[in-house]
Amino acid sequence: MRGTLNNINRREVLKYLGYKGGKIDEKTENDIEKISQKVIEISMPLVTFKIMDIDRKYGFALNGTNFIPKGKDIKEMLKYCDKCIIMAATLGMNIEKELRTKQISDMYSAVIMDSCASTAIENVCDNFQEMLENKYISQGLFITDRFSPGYGDMPFYQQKELCALLQTEKTIGVSLSSSGIMIPRKTVTAIMGISNVKPKRRLSCEKCSMFENCDYRKGGNYCGRV
Repeated sequence: MRGTLNNINRREVLKYLGYKGGKIDEKTENDIEKISQKVIEISMPLVTFKIMDIDRKYGFALNGTNFIPKGKDIKEMLKYCDKCIIMAATLGMNIEKELRTKQISDMYSAVIMDSCASTAIENVCDNFQEMLENKYISQGLFITDRFSPGYGDMPFYQQKELCALLQTEKTIGVSLSSSGIMIPRKTVTAIMGISNVKPKRRLSCEKCSMFENCDYRKGGNYCGRV
């Protein structure tokens, strides 16, 4: 399905750029605005997802599959859930090609564009999650936060398993490199629970026990939400 990209949060872009406060010079402000608009224009966001039953009889597997989300953190998030949603979202190959071109010809703009694109894919995921929340709230159900492989103690390699379950190469054109990196790179996989109990929101990345050694953050992404 087509995803929705309608905003690139300036504060999040600055976070990716490493700003920790202070006044931003006018040139940087203008460049962020201009490049943000470019990212919105050329991105082709797509989302694929499946609703899965959680089978706790055989080690917390997703029903009908061999996939077992690993780690205590994901099990804690899903402890009141009988169903979950697995998803993948991408900005598409246009932004990937543009980033590669910029990295050769204009590294300054490439760095800003990379930060804008990382923020953009989060907006696509947020919009998809909001759509689900609006759908399920009328049924008296709630959607948990998103949880991605590499966040907390869930292994990064399970990203490959999620892509296989979602058939991402077929559904949204996302493949994996030999090292497990998704292509296009501005792609996110995640799990969300469906619960009849209103969930607590996760802490920010900075308070995660895996903050210093998080593979997801090393890849230029983040999962934490305040």
